[in-house]
Amino acid sequence: MAMLIGVIAVYAFYPRSLPHFPATETNPTRLRINGIAMIGERLIAVGESGHILISDDTGQHWRDARIGPGAGITRLDATLTQVAAVGGKIALAVGHDGVVLRSDDAGETWTPVRAEAESSDPLFAVCRTSTGTIIAAGSFGRLLRSTDDGASFEPVAVDLPDEPHLNGIACADDGKAMIAGEMAQVLRSRDGGATWDMVQLPYNGSLYGVVQAGPSRWVAFGLLGHVFGTDDFGDSWSEIKTGAETSLFGGLKTADGRVVLLGQGSTVLVSTDGGKSFGIERIGGRDSLVAGIEIAPGRLMLGGEKGISELTLGRTVAALAGGQ
Repeated sequence: MAMLIGVIAVYAFYPRSLPHFPATETNPTRLRINGIAMIGERLIAVGESGHILISDDTGQHWRDARIGPGAGITRLDATLTQVAAVGGKIALAVGHDGVVLRSDDAGETWTPVRAEAESSDPLFAVCRTSTGTIIAAGSFGRLLRSTDDGASFEPVAVDLPDEPHLNGIACADDGKAMIAGEMAQVLRSRDGGATWDMVQLPYNGSLYGVVQAGPSRWVAFGLLGHVFGTDDFGDSWSEIKTGAETSLFGGLKTADGRVVLLGQGSTVLVSTDGGKSFGIERIGGRDSLVAGIEIAPGRLMLGGEKGISELTLGRTVAALAGGQ
């Protein structure tokens, strides 16, 4: 018996190769996702608790990106609100505590380049203008500008007496940029973000985003399904009735020109006429959608309260083709 116990003990502690375990994956349905971007074939998603997820197989599997120290941050736990590809392999993510993170390897690794330890005021949106200037916008009228591919940012002085939250931004190829904010206030720039002026929509509720729907068409959207369009870069606006009364938080334009708006209750609205009218693709649910990107013709990757999901457009297009 003593010999048997001895043999078992030797076997138990004898060094041997460990079995192979698959790489740990992050479940993207357990995190709130606030922003999605794409660099090449890589998807990047950002959300709560400082998570940055990347996928190299069109969203079938996700893993956490590496986030290093910087800007006084040793461990990132601030909620991230948006991510954008800004040229080449460079991507930027923004979020609470005024944080800006930068990646120059297509999202594999990230470094904080800006943060405000004494303040939790968030940045909500970021984009790159056609002049190369990068604009970040956020709470209480905050506007930041970078001319070095996001390595550093400086504040932009804008006359906003009410200090509205600046919630969403869109940058065009001709140097124009537009920002949607609280109290239906919209900022616009014609010179790549160097100067800005404010316009007031015929409405006083919150706007959460804006999309360039065509060469001269812009669409702003927000609280309780309110959608507005302009064909003269904000000099005049008209309201677009969509039939939906759910708040709209995100928007995108597909490669074939469709405009998609996303919102509360899993709402998806689609326009096939350049943002002049919208049909309901999907509505009804308890979860909100806040971000989306097209990963293949008509195939969308969406982010929201329940993480990442997919949607293939089709029902609205068929209905409009049938004259309904």
